[in-house]
Amino acid sequence: MRVGLFTFAPRPVPTIAALAFVALTVSLGRWQTHRAEEKEQRQALFEARMHEPAVRLTGAVPSPDALLFRRVQASGRWVAEGQIYVDNQILEGRAGFEVVTPLKLQGTNDSVLVNRGWVARPADYPKAPAVAVPPGPVELSGLATLPPARFLELSSDTISGPVWQNLSIARYRERTGMSVLPVVVLADPPGPGLAAIAQSPDAGSARHREYELTWYSLAITAAVLWIALNLRRER
Repeated sequence: MRVGLFTFAPRPVPTIAALAFVALTVSLGRWQTHRAEEKEQRQALFEARMHEPAVRLTGAVPSPDALLFRRVQASGRWVAEGQIYVDNQILEGRAGFEVVTPLKLQGTNDSVLVNRGWVARPADYPKAPAVAVPPGPVELSGLATLPPARFLELSSDTISGPVWQNLSIARYRERTGMSVLPVVVLADPPGPGLAAIAQSPDAGSARHREYELTWYSLAITAAVLWIALNLRRER
């Protein structure tokens, strides 16, 4: 086939290979588009939940889905011996700990982990700072979240007394034997002497949009190369 001064003569095997590659990359791009749209809908749901009336925690729940990024309220008593300090938490350029304390919910044997706030590392680090646990009944409010699902652990020794390198709800249950809800509440306001911890919902749609762009770009590149390699200038 002539195109101006050029002849377009695609060969069968490279053409089949190019078509297969383009079909594959377009299919993967469409899948990433679908996943991004799902995550964007989830993101919108989370953001809407943050403005809804608070939910009262009264006991165990089967999964975190219904509570995630909802404002919650709870009554109970702090379990001082269950308090842990999550190390290597940066706030405004300073390293410190997030103080996580279980609150035993009133009238139940269930507890919820509460991130009471951030405290700077003490002079005798790596020893944990002394953060008091108030006695008596407690009424608190905050945002229901999840700890990071992915984290780096450079050693198998990630727990030293009350100091933990990372927080995992499953690991906390296993370590303490306590029945804790599948969410962590970011206390609002934070505990006395502690800095507030803020967290915004991120359903992860941006990563899928990046992959979507990558797959579609590969499809376009393959198509352009196929055309360019099969065009020959007439002499």
